[in-house]
Parts: sequence; C-alpha cells; structure tokens
Amino acid sequence: MKGFGTLMKRYVMLITFTPVIIAGILIFGQFKNKLGAEVGVLKVKTTLIEQTVTCNGRVEVAESEDVYVKIPCIADNIYVKGGDKVKKGDLLFSVDVEATKQVISAASGISPSLVPDEQIVKEIVAPISGEVSSINISSGETVSTDSPCAVISSSDALQVKIAIQESRLKNIKVGQKVTVSGTAFTLNEYQGVVSYIATTARQQYVGTMIETVVDAVISLTEKDESLKPGLSAKTKIIVGSQKDSIVIPYEYVMQDEFNNEYVYLYKDGYSVKCIIKTGKELSNGFEILSGLSSGDLVIINPDKIKNAGTKVRLITVEGKTVE
Repeated sequence: MKGFGTLMKRYVMLITFTPVIIAGILIFGQFKNKLGAEVGVLKVKTTLIEQTVTCNGRVEVAESEDVYVKIPCIADNIYVKGGDKVKKGDLLFSVDVEATKQVISAASGISPSLVPDEQIVKEIVAPISGEVSSINISSGETVSTDSPCAVISSSDALQVKIAIQESRLKNIKVGQKVTVSGTAFTLNEYQGVVSYIATTARQQYVGTMIETVVDAVISLTEKDESLKPGLSAKTKIIVGSQKDSIVIPYEYVMQDEFNNEYVYLYKDGYSVKCIIKTGKELSNGFEILSGLSSGDLVIINPDKIKNAGTKVRLITVEGKTVE
C-alpha cells in the first residue's frame, strides 16, 4: 500500500506540473517572438575588383624551336633522345629515302621511280644549339609536317602558351599581369606577364565545334621545380581593376514582385528593405552599383525575414557571435 501511495503522489504531481510546463513553453515562445528573429549580418566594406580573362594553356621552355619536316617522310636512324645537348647543324635523324618515295608516290598517284631523290631531304639537323626537349618520332614511322618532330631548348626559362578566344581578345594587351595555376604545381599561384600576342588568328576544334583563337605567351616571373614543360596551366589575365567597389554574395540578394533587387538591412533591431542596383556578376557575388554604403549591415539570412519592419535580434556580425 505504501508503494501505491507513492505512485499516486507522483501521478498528482505530474498532473499539477504539466499545465505549468506547457504554459512556460508558450510564454517562452511568445517572449522569443518579442525578441525577434535571430539574424546575422555582414558589414559592408569597399574592396578592389579585378576584371580577369581566364585561358588554358601549357608550360613550355621559353627559348625553344620546333623542328618540322617540309614533306612527309619515313624516319630511319634516330641519333638523339630527350635531354641530349646538341649544336646547330648536329644530325637529329636520317630519312629512309626508298620508304619515303613510297609515301610520296601513294599520295601523288605516281610511280616511286618517278620521285626524284633531290626532292627528299635525307638528314634532319638541329636548327639551333641547345637541349633536346623532346623527340617525337620513331624509326620506321611516318614523320608528319603538321607537328614538330623535335623541340630544342636553348634556355631554362619557362613560359605558358595559351589560346585566347576572339570574343575575349579586345581587352588583352602585352604587359598585363597574369596569375598562373595548375593541379601539379607546388604553389597555388605563380606570377607572370603577357609577353606576346600573335598577329594572326587560327581555328581549333573544341569537341565537335570550331572556334577562332589567337595564340599568346605568358612569361613567368617566378618558377620552381614543379613547373615542368608540358604540364597544363590555367591563367588569369588581369585586364582591369576598380577600387572602392562593393560586392555582396548572391544569396543575400532578393527580387520583389516589381523585379526590384533588394537586400534587408539591420537597423535598431528591425529589418529594413533596401533597393539596390547590381552590376557585374563576379565569382564571389554581385557588384553593387547603388543602394549600399560602407558600414551598412546586410542581413545574411533573409529567409528569416517575413517582411520589412520585422523585429530581429542580432546574433552574429561577419560570422562572429554577438556578446
């Protein structure tokens, strides 16, 4: 019977305190609502905006020469390999004359015997002194006129060769600063400068599409051992800059039923709708042309705001908790 009495007391206490707990929860909810929605803010600051053009390319030796053959031929004996030092006039490889006659006759539709020997260059020599960066042929294989059979470097300086799309060319000039990056590089960025822009355009395939591009060269002003000829590189050419600009992340900007772009500002515990005008779409947000000033507090979670004039409670400023 004693246990039954204890159980009854607990039951009575539960019945007594449950309404109190429920009332407390309701009162706390109402009190919290009176405090306002919890928001964080970003303090508007001016910054430097850089306009950039991104191009892809490859690292190559700065002072080098590509070696081409004038007509297709068949390589015979190859006398050098990558890394060899050569002098101007040194023999790179010899040409199999009889096999080359067969290639020429097949292309022109004549008998091999009608192909004159003097038409065939029997030896390919180094046009400059330096180091053989690459030798792109094998004995017995056809040497094409479309790609270099060898590359000879005369310096250890490096550069990045890029192809600029014609739509982006008008803003690019020799002397502009460039940042260079690559997945195989040690540093996140290396500095360079536009040192050469070709005087003629060419066409290249991108998938199944043809685009018109102009070749250019980026001279690297810093390098390390991770920058190796042949590696792919991404370049950002700085074509312009603008001081004292305001940039706001995309997710803070909204649009009303009249197609006005706006943000909510925090002022004296309330949300204030602020109509803005945006400009360029940058990697980190919209450029703000008008509507905001340095020091304004932009609410970073506008989804918490039902409408302008909503009471709000400041929780964080630029990610830091408000004491």
